[in-house]
Amino acid sequence: MECFGSYYYLDGNILHAGSDNEPVAAEVAFYEVIRTTGGVPLFFEDHMKRLCDGIATRYDLSDDLSGTIAEGLAALARQEFFPEINVRITVSFTGQEYSVHICYIPSFYPTMEMIHRGVPLILYHAERLDPGVKLLNNRLRLSVNESLIKKEAYEALLVNKDGYITEGSRSNVFFITGTGKICTAPDRMVLPGITRKYVIDLCRQEGYDLVFEAVKPSGLANFQSVFITGTSPMVLAVRSIDNHLFMAENAIVERLSLLYRQLADESIRKYKFNKKTD
Repeated sequence: MECFGSYYYLDGNILHAGSDNEPVAAEVAFYEVIRTTGGVPLFFEDHMKRLCDGIATRYDLSDDLSGTIAEGLAALARQEFFPEINVRITVSFTGQEYSVHICYIPSFYPTMEMIHRGVPLILYHAERLDPGVKLLNNRLRLSVNESLIKKEAYEALLVNKDGYITEGSRSNVFFITGTGKICTAPDRMVLPGITRKYVIDLCRQEGYDLVFEAVKPSGLANFQSVFITGTSPMVLAVRSIDNHLFMAENAIVERLSLLYRQLADESIRKYKFNKKTD
């Protein structure tokens, strides 16, 4: 995932981008991708909690990493501003020493046509070795990207060794039956996405019938609609998974999309307010 723009942040410094603007090689690298609007990161505290929780599974970290990252994001935005773009935060460890790298990355958001018609997905047989922790896996990312380009798909849904669809390569997935029941894989099988968490809360708030059950490809015909959640797509309807077609127009998807965007706007207001009062 290449960096984008003219600058990047590395351990307290803003540097000119060049051939060496990617994170340094390390034993283990944890990362987060955050959407920013007007230079403000969406759901910043949630992303930092997931990042720090992941690091805590392997390392003892007493530093104020969230504060360091917030300062780095602000410094990068002051140097180079984009109205809407994703940033990648990478914390790389060699022994107990770590490095913080922040850069803009190429960001592709759904068009109005995609939102209305839904997007095409493919199935891809692979799984995260540690789904609860967001570790860099460039080999999987490159392999998935090649398949997406070849099949002209928006996203790939991962199918594990037991034959269950778990999550997208960079998203989570929800399936809706004709009666309105929503199915999504149990938390233990997926990366705990920030958008997924809020969508689950919204499902409960709205009184939707939500069950945590993984789906097999052979069971796709049992569902009327499908949607994915993630940093860039937010809440996005699916048109197809391989040769299986679904209804993109769905009242539940439209409602969840609206409510989630309201939460995102509130997240921006909260972040701005907290920065003013710091």
